[in-house]
Amino acid sequence: MLSSKQEYVKRISKKKPALYINGKKIDNFVEHPNIKPMIDSIGLTYDLALKEEFKDLMVANSQFVNEPINRFLHIYTEKEDLIKRIKLARLLSQKLATCNYRCVGCDILNALYVTTYDMDETLKTTYHNRLLDYIKYVQQNDLAVSGALTDVRGDRSKSPSQQDDMYLKILEKKTDGIVVKGAKICQSGALVVDETVVMPTIALKESDKAYAVAFAIESGTEGVTYVLQNNAYEAKKRETPGWESGNPYGDRGTFLVIFDNVFVPWDRVFMCEEYNFAGSLVSNFTDIHRYVGSGCKAGFIDTMVGAAKLMSEYNGIQNASHIVNKITDIVKGQESCYACGLAAGYEGIKTKSGVYLPNALYSNVSKTLGLPAIAQAAINLADITGGVCVTAPSEEDLKNPEIGKYIEHYLKGSDSVTTEERMKLIKFVEYWIAGPHLAGAIHGGGSPITPNIFIQRLANVDEKKSFVKELLEIK
Repeated sequence: MLSSKQEYVKRISKKKPALYINGKKIDNFVEHPNIKPMIDSIGLTYDLALKEEFKDLMVANSQFVNEPINRFLHIYTEKEDLIKRIKLARLLSQKLATCNYRCVGCDILNALYVTTYDMDETLKTTYHNRLLDYIKYVQQNDLAVSGALTDVRGDRSKSPSQQDDMYLKILEKKTDGIVVKGAKICQSGALVVDETVVMPTIALKESDKAYAVAFAIESGTEGVTYVLQNNAYEAKKRETPGWESGNPYGDRGTFLVIFDNVFVPWDRVFMCEEYNFAGSLVSNFTDIHRYVGSGCKAGFIDTMVGAAKLMSEYNGIQNASHIVNKITDIVKGQESCYACGLAAGYEGIKTKSGVYLPNALYSNVSKTLGLPAIAQAAINLADITGGVCVTAPSEEDLKNPEIGKYIEHYLKGSDSVTTEERMKLIKFVEYWIAGPHLAGAIHGGGSPITPNIFIQRLANVDEKKSFVKELLEIK
């Protein structure tokens, strides 16, 4: 089924999660200025699916429930599913200029589909059918699903079992389910979804088998506490909830999600101590997520290119050759990242489970191309805008009856645009230059070094030596 934003908001407004923002417990979260932008972002993923012009990307036909579903709940059983998925990521980043909060959940479901199939085949477990039942449930009810991967980790030089609850773990196995304890951090939109699917964050050894766990919970489950990130942008949204914060859809809201002796019934458990499959699950997920991330970054940079072009016009420098070259350089980096991502999709492989995974090498290369692309885009955007991108007065200053006339005069640019319009754009540039979302775009899909590790494993450099030896007749 396909539902609307209104139906989604009605569902989540009935939940009573334990939420803390800036040290205060929040009961009515739906209209809270820090939370509402996240709800609006997810809401757009529902409303676009109901619009004819977006249905090709937003909607898929499910082979499991035999009806149209939101593509964020779809399993990639055709190569074309991969291609449409990356195009969907770019579209939504163009529309939101921030996270849509549904990517990680979708990517974990597909990674679990592959891994549970392999687990059942090897270990004779029954996880795959259990996951299929869960997938049918979220598809039939058109639920928003997020994913939880990143553990707090503590001392990175120590393994999970060498620390006290720095990785989420199984505390107890009972006849009707398991009890888990720990925390996940940097969890995008975790509060404002219907469901969250949880998985390990690293490959594990036998000594760490208690940390090999994957499961699904409903948002607001007893024992789960959500602590919203706090930064200057969150404070700004609480203080001046108009256009001052730069982006009406917010700045990628994330949470520390604390699991304090949380019970999970067996029908929602998809891995329990199968430590030797944790690594493959992580690899399957990261291959998908880095692939999708190249679409997200391309879409984000689309908005940065648009902002750079607009700002050059507002500043009257749109025809200057160095400005044109700076915008062109942004586009070159952006499209290189996206093209490599598309190649990963077109070179995707069909697994034994029937699900297609993107080409792992190209997927990881696309991640490494995306990092300098978005960083350079931010640098060039700041250069084109000028220092005012972080020194401008506020929306409230513009509205102030005593000083507003001065702001109106001195913040004006070209005659083709009003001062308010230019200031809105300045604040959007500030959002990209000085806001937290840029770091999120850099670290999404893993820290910058991690794709290099995968590339080193996948590049098959020794085979390339043989090409030269054969060419030069070297034994």
